[in-house]
Amino acid sequence: MDLKNIFEKRRSVNFFDTKENINETLLEKIYNIARLVPSSFNLQPWKMLLVKNQEDKRKLRKAAFNQEKIEDASVVIVLLADMEGYKNTDKLLNDMIAKGYIKQEEKEKHSKMPETLYGNPFAGRGFALRNVGLFAMGFMLAAKDLGVDTHPMDGFEPEKVKEAFKIPDRYEVAMLIAVGYHDKSKNLLQRLNRKEYEEVVVRGSF
Repeated sequence: MDLKNIFEKRRSVNFFDTKENINETLLEKIYNIARLVPSSFNLQPWKMLLVKNQEDKRKLRKAAFNQEKIEDASVVIVLLADMEGYKNTDKLLNDMIAKGYIKQEEKEKHSKMPETLYGNPFAGRGFALRNVGLFAMGFMLAAKDLGVDTHPMDGFEPEKVKEAFKIPDRYEVAMLIAVGYHDKSKNLLQRLNRKEYEEVVVRGSF
């Protein structure tokens, strides 16, 4: 598929074929494409909690307003935003030095930049959620390119999800992504209209 075709073909699927499973080899292939999305300082502050077995899906469904697709999907990914992800700089900086982005003697100076920008709860949360949003879209487009369907979900109760899966405080539940194959017996409705260019563009200032 070319990129325009992927965008056109990607739909938020509500009905998944319960007989078709996504294995982790395929999930890893999708991830290895999606991880190429932009990320602040290349810190990649995301985790993917995979919800695969029916017992765990039932727990998640209870925390997500009883949405049926959670149990029908092959796997549901709980995307977590690491609000302390800006602290993990040593490996990143060594990679930057090895590839010529910075010099060895600049390491200490650069190590302080993420803390300066994101080292408070408000900024750290925004940093993590923005980066996870980029990753989420990359993941769904990569999935479609490999023939896999998805549905991004923000209909859930974050604290209930965190409690059900013992998620540490440093993570915020950013999104759920149901992953599987569309149940072809259920037709997709025509895509709803999207805003035109002139409806969203502001030139210069308001």
